[in-house]
Amino acid sequence: MSKLRPLEPLLAALALAECNEQQAEREALIATVRTWLAKSPYLRARTDEQWILAFLRRCRFSVEETKRRIDNYYSLRNVFPEVLGSRQVNDALMKQFDRGIHVIPKKPVSPQGARVIISQFCKVDPKQSSPREAFKLLFMMLELLAQECDNATVAGLFWVVDARDVNMEQMLQYDPFLLKKSFMFVDQCLPLRFMEIHLVNMIPSGQTVFNFVTSFLPAKLPWKFVVHKKSEDLYKHLPPEAMTIEYGGNNGYQAEALDYWREKLLSRKDYFEQDAQFGTNEKLRVGLANAWASGELSGTSGSFRKLEVD
Repeated sequence: MSKLRPLEPLLAALALAECNEQQAEREALIATVRTWLAKSPYLRARTDEQWILAFLRRCRFSVEETKRRIDNYYSLRNVFPEVLGSRQVNDALMKQFDRGIHVIPKKPVSPQGARVIISQFCKVDPKQSSPREAFKLLFMMLELLAQECDNATVAGLFWVVDARDVNMEQMLQYDPFLLKKSFMFVDQCLPLRFMEIHLVNMIPSGQTVFNFVTSFLPAKLPWKFVVHKKSEDLYKHLPPEAMTIEYGGNNGYQAEALDYWREKLLSRKDYFEQDAQFGTNEKLRVGLANAWASGELSGTSGSFRKLEVD
């Protein structure tokens, strides 16, 4: 018997429209991907149904696109170990978490709507941690969200980045290569779809730094950045109900969201302890090298043209 979660009718209709998801075909396509994984000795990947389903949704149920994205997801670990390697739920990670850098409000935008994640990078203390650790925590939380939340895998994500009180010392830690790899991971690897990325409370000098580092990103990305002159302008794009009470919404308090995700991370400690066994062995790969391994995706060329100021 399938362990796949059934979708509510409205979300099932959105999954059909946005992800090309035919409910009757899901299990057969998941089995096809599993068979491919079993025949790919260079690739060691998780094979649980919901995880593969998240990739299929992200790729509009194209099996070939799903194979490429899964391959990318695991092979990037070889060239991005500072963020994607050594992922453990330990005291150091929980210390990062308890600073409240990343908050995922408890409810989606609407019953069939996207999920929201709020990042407050002023809480990254440059004397005690680094942006790499903040991105590691972010991607661990997003992996669990991809496995456990159908709204996220069907309707996507809105990422709100709050730059309030971020100083220049903190901003200058975000080197272009870290941001490029992180955004390429989101674009070409993660089994989630980012709809929009909104930056609020950005100081003028911060916008200059942001424009510089984003100039290293590719010209075409499947989402847009919007920089808001006033945080209230965010609600031209999102309903207040999507945001936490601290931002004028009614989607619970941040402390409640942090309590939930603290328990979630601790309950999945064993899951992340198994993480080291997954990845790729490029020596066993037959045929063309993966794009990450061959360096095709690690360059710095690109012209950023998606920035909008609201």
